Amino acid sequence: MRFFITSIALLFYHFGFSYGWVQLSDFGGEARHRTPMLTIGNKIYTGQGHYNGAGTNILFGDWWEYDPSSNTWSQKADYGGGPVYHASGFVIDNFGYVGTGRITASGNNLTQDFFRYDPQTNTWQQIADFPGLPRRGAVGFAIGEFGYVGTGEPQSGGTMYNDFYRYNPSNNTWMQIATMPTSGRVSGVGFELDGYGYVGTGGFSSWGNSQNDFWRYDPNTNTWQQMANVGPTPRMEATGFSLNGKGYILCGDNFSSGTNYDDMYEYDPGTNTWAQILDFKGSARRYMAATTVNGLAYLGLGTNGTNFKDFWMFDQTLATTNLDLEKITIFPNPYSEFVKVDLSAFNDGLEHVSLQFINYKGKEVLRILGEDLKNPINTALLPSGNYLITILYKGQLLETKKTVKY
Repeated sequence: MRFFITSIALLFYHFGFSYGWVQLSDFGGEARHRTPMLTIGNKIYTGQGHYNGAGTNILFGDWWEYDPSSNTWSQKADYGGGPVYHASGFVIDNFGYVGTGRITASGNNLTQDFFRYDPQTNTWQQIADFPGLPRRGAVGFAIGEFGYVGTGEPQSGGTMYNDFYRYNPSNNTWMQIATMPTSGRVSGVGFELDGYGYVGTGGFSSWGNSQNDFWRYDPNTNTWQQMANVGPTPRMEATGFSLNGKGYILCGDNFSSGTNYDDMYEYDPGTNTWAQILDFKGSARRYMAATTVNGLAYLGLGTNGTNFKDFWMFDQTLATTNLDLEKITIFPNPYSEFVKVDLSAFNDGLEHVSLQFINYKGKEVLRILGEDLKNPINTALLPSGNYLITILYKGQLLETKKTVKY
């Protein structure tokens, strides 16, 4: 059966893409939150965490690998320390390091265990214990050849920690470094950016007193310096990462199990300023995990009372181009020997764009790549009939449109 399109330039329909955000394959395990997420080489690793919905608090010790090149998940060897949640971690020289956290479903039994994960052998090796007191909700990051772990909640649930420690993998030792010159916190955000460590947000107590302060650690002088606050809204249980010279903090809540956020802020270290950018396009949540690989950020999991397993890619370049997908048009339609697709909304990003013609049998019959999309597309050899034209960005479906070749 033929279908008819009367308008000269019809807009595309949106699928799974919203400006800088692309939804990917769901996490391979069960939905959960309070998980570490690491990049080792070109792969992403996450696991552990817990699920505390309407029933028993369930802890996980499983470990998963995500391959961005194929958008697939595969389960790996379980974490060496057994089920745990609210752990911290960092990566040095293609090894993942994960430790601390809560190890029981009830009570507040915390650990100082730390393990090294080798993705080449898919094995865990226990290393020197974290030297601070047992804790959960600490932050971790690496600067050069050293790992850093600090802050967090104590076993008693009393005053939060503000101490920090440096790990040296060359001799498997920890050393205490300068304490943050502010009150301790739990469920803050920490990341490395341009050779400095940054720590911010979090709660001064386990259930609230959330903050929006932001601090920079200089490993050369072993000193902390307070930087500009993270936007106008105090938060804890947020998510953060650094990407292409900028820092990002998003989501979280105003107090534990309080109002969940979906807003996002970008930090410019050159000017020490924050700017609110596009919101996260999944559900508002706390305890989302994040990492970066090859110039892109990957985020997922978390909870807002409902535990999530969705997984997203954030493209900083696309997010800041002010891309207006509503301006993408095709004309004429119907068409005969040539058709033109207006992709001017992509500005200089066509090297990541491809276009497919799909016939009524679901078979791809024509593909146009990159800069060739600036020219009219020769369709003279295509048989008359109905075609879906799809546009992909970095292999992810952005838009699809019904068209007619006569």
